[in-house]
Amino acid sequence: MTIRKRTGRLLVAAATTAAVIGLCAAPALASSPLSTTKLTVKVSGGGKFTTSSNKTVLTDKVGGITLNVTCTTKGKKVASSAAGNIPNGTRKGNSPVQVGTASKLTFNNCTGPLGPVRTKVLAEPYKVSVDSKTNRKGQTDGLISGIKVDVSMTGCSFVVTGSAPGFYTNGKHTLTMTSKLPIKTATKTGLTISGVKKGTCAGVIKNGQHPGFTSTFTLSRKGTIKSS
Repeated sequence: MTIRKRTGRLLVAAATTAAVIGLCAAPALASSPLSTTKLTVKVSGGGKFTTSSNKTVLTDKVGGITLNVTCTTKGKKVASSAAGNIPNGTRKGNSPVQVGTASKLTFNNCTGPLGPVRTKVLAEPYKVSVDSKTNRKGQTDGLISGIKVDVSMTGCSFVVTGSAPGFYTNGKHTLTMTSKLPIKTATKTGLTISGVKKGTCAGVIKNGQHPGFTSTFTLSRKGTIKSS
């Protein structure tokens, strides 16, 4: 493996974390059309909320090698935070069913193999939707859609757009962003990279790539979501 190839792969790991750092997605296709699965979603104990995560980790597996990029809480700056509103009520429709919005995203203390990565969150608020029935563990799949994030670092910049999957757990009041969902859904989601200029990003980060990451956000409001 040449030095150029190793450096390029490290750039992928460092860059993609910023792209997905606040509400990220699985390495999948962009959102598919609405499914024909009908849901009835009831929210109780809902309303305006804040949420934060003490750690976000991007795992990039390249050629049998795993590279991690991590954002952590330092002092008064949490790794990632957001605010939003998921009001009480019952909503019906084809999956995914919108139940609220999220905004005011912040991401701090993010480092990768090549140093710091910077992000700028755009086009807020984002839609918060339910994408499955609630299982016996009180878990409900959901997604955050409308995401648009500018990413920049030394010698590289691009835009990430799309939708991010995760699931909410009633008993813990947590939103876990991950591609490993507890319930199979009909809607495919993912983030997509665009805006990469020719001759930048070491020629490794390219338009059309689909980054992904994991994180768990704890909500300030102890709301309950029941979908059937």
